[in-house]
Amino acid sequence: MRAAVIVVSDRVHSGEREDKSGPRARKLLADAGIEAGREVVVPEGREAVAREIDRALADGVRLIVTTGGTGVGTRNLTPEVTAERLDCRLTGLETQVLVEGLKSSRQAGLSRGLIGLTSRDERAALIVNAPSAPGGVSDSLGVVLPLLGSIFERFQ
Repeated sequence: MRAAVIVVSDRVHSGEREDKSGPRARKLLADAGIEAGREVVVPEGREAVAREIDRALADGVRLIVTTGGTGVGTRNLTPEVTAERLDCRLTGLETQVLVEGLKSSRQAGLSRGLIGLTSRDERAALIVNAPSAPGGVSDSLGVVLPLLGSIFERFQ
């Protein structure tokens, strides 16, 4: 399975802050035997996030992990951009991620990250919006990665 990691952060994009969420996502993917062949850092907002998600989909990537842009700030639009590309939200997984996150941080309740499928056929891609905090990335992928087989076996 091909994966892409899209880091959404104005501060990481500008060089003001070190990226910690992208490396965490890549490591968790690698530990699950999935290569993140593509990792990009984009600023928050609609345009750059949409462009990179669309590019990954056009390249046939089956798992797209975004980190950041899921909060309540005016430029935190990753969930809105993602929603426009989803055919089927996996709200149960979103809830599981929230429950995991709340075990270690009240801030988890501020994330609006979505998880869902772009279609329900052999071209389906799974998009996972993780928070920017490395712990939030671990919570999100800790829930999703063990279920990838169950999700995608329906479309083979």
